[in-house]
Amino acid sequence: MILPTRIGLTRRGKPFFLVANRAMLPHQFLKRIFVTWNWRLVRSSSQYYHLKIGRYTIKLHPEYFHIIFGEWAEWKKYHLPPFSLKGATVLDIGAGCGETALFYFIHGVERVICVEPNPDLARVISENLCSNKWNAEVQARSFDTEMLNLDFDFMKMDCEGCEVRLLGADTLPSCVMEVHDEHILHALTSKFGLRVANSNMVGKNSCNNDFERRQFRMYYLGWRFTRVREKFRKTTGLRRFFYAIILVILEMHPDFASVYRARWGRVWETYYFPDKGTGEKT
Repeated sequence: MILPTRIGLTRRGKPFFLVANRAMLPHQFLKRIFVTWNWRLVRSSSQYYHLKIGRYTIKLHPEYFHIIFGEWAEWKKYHLPPFSLKGATVLDIGAGCGETALFYFIHGVERVICVEPNPDLARVISENLCSNKWNAEVQARSFDTEMLNLDFDFMKMDCEGCEVRLLGADTLPSCVMEVHDEHILHALTSKFGLRVANSNMVGKNSCNNDFERRQFRMYYLGWRFTRVREKFRKTTGLRRFFYAIILVILEMHPDFASVYRARWGRVWETYYFPDKGTGEKT
């Protein structure tokens, strides 16, 4: 079990738990501990965490540890198809440190194709594949539609915007994906019949991650970018030009590359199961 290292109070007097150097409110911690009660943090440093889940031990960057710790329950809801994955091959677009590969191996897949363009993360995935003896391969490059011709049974896509490239494909495989832009969502829905399982508002008005996000100064940068982007799309003429300049200025900020731009807004959990049933995701 992963336990808090410290308990404190916010400025408003609310208690919080510090878990792996990340603060969270008590109800957030309790919700996660019910899902991760058998996890163990083997060791940690400022650069990497080593997390043991069942017979697997996975090396993670700290940010990716908090992703898996915070989103595992949602993955069980939205990253699994209505048919069995036992013996299947999964194409994992946006593989991170291999945390979703771990998720799918725990759920019985035979093989995972990990696509991760970040070379540092791709190296971590390779280490995790070797240490856990997974039947997997790493493609350290960005997603392109030619990957849809690979031999796989199911695709998971969470690559912060690359889903727009699917609009250049003729067909979609059975898949689940996060869509980060409403215009792209409508385009994918119109072309392929993509269905929405859930949508979350992530940002200033978020109930789930607001407390955690406020610990970082990047919070305001990402929130401001989303607000300006929305106004840019709704205006014309000189006002539109003004907002275009503001967007460029925000993108020049040195911290902008570290901000998950699309996460400061609405995220849609979607799915498409053309051949193997269309069971509703709940």
